[in-house]
Amino acid sequence: MKRTCLFLRKALFAVAFSALFVACSDIWSEQHPGTYYVFQGQTVVDYLEQDTAQRFDSFLKVLKKARVYGELETYGNYTCFAPTDRAFEKYLESRNISSVDSLSFEDCDTIARTHLINTTLFLKDQNEGGLPSVNRLNRFLVMGYMEDTLSNGIIKARPTINRESIVIDDDDTVQNGVVHVVDNVIRVSGDYIYDIVKSNPKVSLFYNALDLVCLQDSLQKWHDKTYSVSYDSAYEGIIKQGGGSDYTIRYVPEKNFGFTIMAETDDVYRQHGIETLEDLIDYANRVYHDSYKMEYDALGDKYDTIWSDDRCPLRRFVRYHILPFSVPSITNFNCREDIIKAKVVTSLLDAEDYYETYLPHSLMRFSRIMETGDYNGVYINRRGVGPDGAGEIGRDFYRGIKITEVEAETMNEGCNGYMFYIDDILEYSDFIRNSVLDRRLRIDCCTLSPDFMTSGARQKKTESNYEGVGFLQPTNFHSFNQDYCMWVDGLDLQGNYDIMLKLPPVPHDGTWELRLSYRGSAGCGVVQNYVGDDPLMLAPCGIPTDLRYSAADNPNIRWKSDDDFNGDTIAIDAYDKAMHNRGYMKGPDSHYTGDMNSDGQTFRNYNGGLIARRIITTDYFKADKTYYLRMRLVLENPNAEMNFDYMEWCPKSIFAYKEDKH
Repeated sequence: MKRTCLFLRKALFAVAFSALFVACSDIWSEQHPGTYYVFQGQTVVDYLEQDTAQRFDSFLKVLKKARVYGELETYGNYTCFAPTDRAFEKYLESRNISSVDSLSFEDCDTIARTHLINTTLFLKDQNEGGLPSVNRLNRFLVMGYMEDTLSNGIIKARPTINRESIVIDDDDTVQNGVVHVVDNVIRVSGDYIYDIVKSNPKVSLFYNALDLVCLQDSLQKWHDKTYSVSYDSAYEGIIKQGGGSDYTIRYVPEKNFGFTIMAETDDVYRQHGIETLEDLIDYANRVYHDSYKMEYDALGDKYDTIWSDDRCPLRRFVRYHILPFSVPSITNFNCREDIIKAKVVTSLLDAEDYYETYLPHSLMRFSRIMETGDYNGVYINRRGVGPDGAGEIGRDFYRGIKITEVEAETMNEGCNGYMFYIDDILEYSDFIRNSVLDRRLRIDCCTLSPDFMTSGARQKKTESNYEGVGFLQPTNFHSFNQDYCMWVDGLDLQGNYDIMLKLPPVPHDGTWELRLSYRGSAGCGVVQNYVGDDPLMLAPCGIPTDLRYSAADNPNIRWKSDDDFNGDTIAIDAYDKAMHNRGYMKGPDSHYTGDMNSDGQTFRNYNGGLIARRIITTDYFKADKTYYLRMRLVLENPNAEMNFDYMEWCPKSIFAYKEDKH
């Protein structure tokens, strides 16, 4: 059996990173191994040395001591955040170190790797949030903006990195990359995310609960030492064929564990009358006894104080605050802002994503409110569209819980994750499970593995282009007989594919439809789908899905444009119902194939590959079970290809009545 792997490729919605670590030369004046061509033009080193104000003497010493100086003289693609000498003065003073010459090799190595990214990133192309590629410490740098008063009194919005380092000169192009000048040495923490929570006095109650329920060891994982990939696969790349053309895929060279923690401050707890850990334990007992009523009716309070047991209410409370992947910035919980603005009709729905949390069999909804294209905040488990919460048929508005940044002077980043504040108590209550999340759950396939998220799979963008990256054996996926690929907006299976993935859970017991959004074209195959809770005995779901036709040409779909009905909404609804009975649905009218302001068409009205949603099965699913989906090619074809972009869980309360077209 071949090893399971995943690829991300250029496309519309989500992208991944390649964390490129390159060996340093043994002598700083030597060229980097494998790079024997020296530019005639200005390199990163030339830029630093030839600066007319001579601002980078300290940084150059650091680069030489870290043995990366010679590398930055030669061929490559680098992003260099260059701290000024004044920045180093402040840094050395904060550490009570006399001079840059007193820094150890380890200090210089950490500083150099913090400030270097092995790809070219122009800040003019970036949105607020985590940059799309990790630095050489395998950490994301986070870009924001702050007001800075210039010497002439003019106030200017300047980019910042990790909230403290202001970019005073940016996008200075050199022949082997780009240089951005910063006024502070960029900070990163070597602590685990558990220790970051522990060190923050504003979340002392939450930390005490976290400590009590025995999660310290779990939250101190970082590198996955079982993962390995060849140098050539990671750095040289492998040629793949898809969509009619060849392209190069580079594998992620390291696999890391990551965590994102949403924590209430002590002040938030006090607003609910919670002053002590005992108060919080009582609160968790009330919420989770109600949310898991049948279970606790049988158990009583047997597990209320067995802190290491997953049936303990306080442990359930804490685990629901943790995502099993890293998100470096609030803006990274959903798709890129520029994509949302260009492709999502935000008057019809908010940008949304659903993630399985560290609490087994639980989901969390993240929605980003966009009004006239402006950022208004990210909320957890919100119900309603837009700032006023309107727009959801038959559903009362529920504000949800807003995510807020930790103070700029307080570290929120650990080596294996990030922490954010939330402005109300987060719980997986009966109300959240059976009311707020009783909705159509549209889940982008680039969120189906925590490995995609921790690696920044949705944010990779370099020099205005999206990039493709491969994954080896990603969590939640299993290939039975071959490699498989992932485009940046869809799972791409090639050849005689046969793949199984673990599905996200449903929030409550009931009848749900499972749907997939497929691409269809002549080069695609015919796939049989299987679903069940036993991965060794999955049941086939209906007849195979023929992907060799567009939606209109496929006799099983018989897609028609709404324009064919001349505005007759009754006829449109009737045709939608007939199409649904045949096991298919049109795409949503809330998303565009291209820029909605120019060349885009809604998915609903576009007769191309990215049209139909295939209804895989309609069945009774239980919230406490794990389900799997298997997709297997049934007509042998070594050149076949199958791609889907997203999946949906839709409850009977929605699909049996009047489901919107969004």
